[in-house]
Amino acid sequence: MDRVVFIWVHILAGLVGVSQTTAQESSPPESTCSQPLGMTTRDIQDWQLAASSVRGWSEDPNCAVKFARLHQRGSKAWCAGKKSRHEWILVDLGVASDLSGVVTQGRSEVEEWVTKFMISYSLDAQKWEFARDIYGNKKEFKGNGNAHSLRHSYLEHPVKARFVRIHVLSWHGHPSMRLEIVGCQECNHIISVTPFTEISASSHKKWRKRNKSCMPDMGDINSMKGWCPRRQNEDQWLQFDLGPPTGITGLVTRGQGDKKRFVTSYTMSYSNDSSLWFFYKDANHLEAKIFGGNMDMVTERRHYLNLPVTARYIRIHPLTWHKRIGMRAAVIGCPHKGKCGPGFMQVNTGSACVPNKAFLKDTWVNDKRHGRKQWRYGHSSLAVDGNLDTNLANCANLDNYYTDNPVWMVDLGRDTDINGVVILTWQGAGQDKITSYTDYVFNLDELTVFASRKKFDNVKNLPFRSRCESVTRMNNALYNPRLHFECPEQRKGRYLYVKATGSPNRWRKLFTVVLCEVMVY
Repeated sequence: MDRVVFIWVHILAGLVGVSQTTAQESSPPESTCSQPLGMTTRDIQDWQLAASSVRGWSEDPNCAVKFARLHQRGSKAWCAGKKSRHEWILVDLGVASDLSGVVTQGRSEVEEWVTKFMISYSLDAQKWEFARDIYGNKKEFKGNGNAHSLRHSYLEHPVKARFVRIHVLSWHGHPSMRLEIVGCQECNHIISVTPFTEISASSHKKWRKRNKSCMPDMGDINSMKGWCPRRQNEDQWLQFDLGPPTGITGLVTRGQGDKKRFVTSYTMSYSNDSSLWFFYKDANHLEAKIFGGNMDMVTERRHYLNLPVTARYIRIHPLTWHKRIGMRAAVIGCPHKGKCGPGFMQVNTGSACVPNKAFLKDTWVNDKRHGRKQWRYGHSSLAVDGNLDTNLANCANLDNYYTDNPVWMVDLGRDTDINGVVILTWQGAGQDKITSYTDYVFNLDELTVFASRKKFDNVKNLPFRSRCESVTRMNNALYNPRLHFECPEQRKGRYLYVKATGSPNRWRKLFTVVLCEVMVY
């Protein structure tokens, strides 16, 4: 009996082991690189396609390079101009992409398809490489067996490419095909997404209730209106602040949505600090590249950069235009990943990185210690140094030891759009290693944020119209490590104040607020 039990235990263990192994082997990889890159959806536009030859329109109107997309109606497809080996069709993917395969289809209704082909690829359309087999030879891919079925052909391993060519080796009836490129693209996304991108301009017409167009933020590519400057000259520009510097691979433009105005040519400049600017130039060119603009107010026109750049700020400079300057635009590039870095912040842990407008700005408190040169511990400037480590030594102190109404202030340098404030507070023990933060703020009743264009000498009674929001001790909200103050509406201001108010019904009045970082967005 014991022997039977022993055998069954081993059998069960083996089955468990098999099931675990099978589960591990069948689980999908963490990331795949096998997505259609835009031929079928037309994200790859007609101008991004080319071929060695094509049947003329008069000979067959259903043959054109632009018809080389899967599932075209009727007999539409790319048809080579002649029946010969090594005819090719080229696809410009716009940006460097990871290429893992292609999907091919024949030409329906006329029984034409490619039965064998090769693939070559390039990053610059000058230096080309062929896809290789396991032996290092140019790989010959098996094509289709009929005119309508799809065939997915895989490369031995993904390769980096922007340009892809399919070279015909053999065919049935005539070298004709439809196709899709398969892989993944990291840097072919519109990254100038509002409200995470700030749009500004050299000038703009005044806002009117009857006609709300022309403001810089109307220059977003998805706007129904558009940006239009006050003056009509080559000194005008539309600027995108993208946040943390990232890879820029292209531009998209459209005309003004509510007026028959559009920019017909422009240049682009870029910067990482908004002080030192560079105009984009192609390789071996001394002059700034002139980009072709739009021909109407509706159609989107897209340009990809031959030499991608890394930048935070992008400016579009109109050179020529129809009637008057009016446009919408967007920037194509690589979405930012990882930490935001100095000068940027997240409103919450899931939000995109946006500029921290208080970073390294001048600060002040209405405390007589502020004027002392030897004051280092808890200095007001520690709240805007960009250090997110909430260790007590890295934080600013705001207390009522020397003033009944303590106020911390930051000068943003100029009038700025303010939507809200995030304050990181210290949560550890004090210098004595015993006193907790809740004890420090036990007598605190509320924190209030104010934003104003004017600097107030008397901060005891800050005007209510400048108030953004308060956080009170209700439900212990003040004890949270992260306090979010959201203005009821966007405020225009240069000076931001944080005012601490004590509890009126406490016998002991003293409190200390520890501001580890004050971030303004």
